[in-house]
Amino acid sequence: MTAYGEGMAERVSALTPDPVDRALDTTPTGGRIDRADQPSPAGGSLPTLIGLTGDPDRVLTVSDFAAAAELGVRTTTEIRHDQMNEFARLAGEGVLVVPVARTYTLDQIQQAAELSQSRRPGGKLMLVL
Repeated sequence: MTAYGEGMAERVSALTPDPVDRALDTTPTGGRIDRADQPSPAGGSLPTLIGLTGDPDRVLTVSDFAAAAELGVRTTTEIRHDQMNEFARLAGEGVLVVPVARTYTLDQIQQAAELSQSRRPGGKLMLVL
């Protein structure tokens, strides 16, 4: 797992000497709006993930449906609630890591929304009570 954005392909390549078999896109980064072979100015990651795997059928997105339709990437909205305990176990062991960019209190929700809409939060944004 690595952060989205500029240099993502290089970061992924540095993590493994082997080819990337599959990729999961989980962040709404805006998708491709200009050309299928280039990421959008908003930072769409699907073209990069296709480049890393070599095949759009090896990429799955849960967020960028418009670009997926144009690029041939698979989509899903199915969430496996029955697997949440396993995800929690993997997270507890440090196998599954979800980077948190910032936390916000409810009175800071406007700042959180602005950073989210910038499409460059650098990780998940969390509201804390």
